[in-house]
Amino acid sequence: MGEAKRRRAAIENGPCPCGSGKPGNMCCYNGRIWHKPSAILSLRALPPISAVDKCYLRELGSCGGGISGEHLISESIMLLLQGDGDFSISGVPWLAEGETKILPTGALTANCLCRTHNSALSPLDSAALYFFRSLKSSLEDKPGDARAIVSGHDIERWLLKTVKALAASRNLARGTEKLSGAFSSDIQVLNMLDDPASWPEGAGLYCVMSAGDLTENHRRFQLQPYTNHRDEICGLTVSILGLVFVLMLEPPDSALRQRLGEARYRPGSISITYPSSTSWIFISWEDGKPHKEFALRVVRTIGSMEPLRQQSVSGRKS
Repeated sequence: MGEAKRRRAAIENGPCPCGSGKPGNMCCYNGRIWHKPSAILSLRALPPISAVDKCYLRELGSCGGGISGEHLISESIMLLLQGDGDFSISGVPWLAEGETKILPTGALTANCLCRTHNSALSPLDSAALYFFRSLKSSLEDKPGDARAIVSGHDIERWLLKTVKALAASRNLARGTEKLSGAFSSDIQVLNMLDDPASWPEGAGLYCVMSAGDLTENHRRFQLQPYTNHRDEICGLTVSILGLVFVLMLEPPDSALRQRLGEARYRPGSISITYPSSTSWIFISWEDGKPHKEFALRVVRTIGSMEPLRQQSVSGRKS
């Protein structure tokens, strides 16, 4: 057996890069390709119990356990981004436009989801935590070849869950103007949370940074909603770890098409390259389409702080 085959066999027989702890060939590798299936939430299969007014999934009629005091941004992700420093946020209506504020993780909660539905959505929190932990590790830890694999549909649905909680609790603003929290009538939030196949064509995750952009790694969570002419929410710009994404909940209108025209729609992988190594985060999709790579190159480290990164975008498809 050649060296290349031995390395490939070691990867396939080793721990699956999805973090399950199972061997890759008994988890996300089917003998031909690597693929991480999206989480099955089965929201509509929950038994009918009651409808709690404050729960944003009350139309299911399966509320239970009382209101949970939902973290507007998953607590585990706030703790991850905080590390041994501070967590800060901007883009909420109780801050001035452009203002950033350091907050304790317990400050961002609201009574907007019952315990039953909070538990049902927890696989999305786990998927997002693994994604951001892998990304943060690749950017901040010692350089080295590493691999991770996540479901892109789970990351999209975690962002949808986040923007829905922020909207339901009236914590979204345009500038300093608090938004009503209404979503576009064409957006079926419940269906999109439960079933990745229900997302409209053109809706989903976009990487909007351009080749050659410089960005500094930071712990801020920055967000800005997109609204239509009726002030209904139809998308969200979010910056995490210095990377900028747009989540569209419906196909982009003409005002956004130019900005998103060169964006990477549903990237198939994110690579983080140091001079002597490259780490990969593979992103699985189930839409049957090719997906391009999104590449970051570490330029330098600023003192003892996080690295300053330069992004370049390859033309390769995965």
